[in-house]
Amino acid sequence: MNLGRAKTILIFAFIGLNLFLGYQLFWPDFGRLTQVAVTSEELAATEDALNENNYYLDTSLDRAVQTSGFLTVSPYWDSKDDIIKRFEDNASRIDETEDATFYHLPGINAVAHTSGLIHIFFDPGLFLGEELSDLDESDLKDLVEQFLSDEEILPGGALFDYLEREDDDVIVLYYKQMPKDKPIFAGQLKAVIQANYLQEVEIYWFEPLEQAPEREMEVIPANEALNNLVNTLGPSTEERSIKDIRLGYFSGEYDAEKWEIPPVWRIELDGKQHYYINAFTGNMEQEKIIPEKLPDEEDD
Repeated sequence: MNLGRAKTILIFAFIGLNLFLGYQLFWPDFGRLTQVAVTSEELAATEDALNENNYYLDTSLDRAVQTSGFLTVSPYWDSKDDIIKRFEDNASRIDETEDATFYHLPGINAVAHTSGLIHIFFDPGLFLGEELSDLDESDLKDLVEQFLSDEEILPGGALFDYLEREDDDVIVLYYKQMPKDKPIFAGQLKAVIQANYLQEVEIYWFEPLEQAPEREMEVIPANEALNNLVNTLGPSTEERSIKDIRLGYFSGEYDAEKWEIPPVWRIELDGKQHYYINAFTGNMEQEKIIPEKLPDEEDD
């Protein structure tokens, strides 16, 4: 008997058995992990449609199948109370309406809405430095965060999201929340700088309450979100660059104890405009309405 040949046969038999068992154990999960929601042909068709309407994809798309569910949130009352306490303790005057409370301090006016939104105005503003236009994004972010911390109005867990330079004088920094695996784009902090002064801060912070895994569903793929955006906006008269598209959560402003917010695809155009496509319905979600500024203070 040829022992070498027998050993070779046994080795290949053993390898074959392991491959068979591995297939039985892991192939179903492997298939799910590598399932593609967007084929190469579909991606190419989307890019053609974008280009025909003067939109150009300047980022990669996540082509895998993705799932998500609604996220239940409420205004983060503890965070709001911590921020408002300093205004309550030091206000020279407090005015109340059905929907908001107005705090008047030397150089600061704050509005606390019953919805949980806080708007703070600095007059004439907090001076940040002479040459803000020369700072890069990272240095400017660090500078603003230091001022917000000093003023005790930086919520815990705030993560820098993006920066907009609206013109030569106005710079707006946006912060987001990241409770788990997906960001909340609308539970945000916004800081407005004009002419080297921090002029106003808007805070709308959420407390994530629950997310039921059993209610997760497959979301529309990223290319479908892009198609829906172009169908909603229509052809562009000038070239538009799609800089980023990512999955997260978005909500308008509600005067409620708690509510569910849907997953969305956030699409960034030209590095400065953001649109939100509902990842279940494919419809565009509306930006929340910025509250009106303080009423004229005739008594001051």
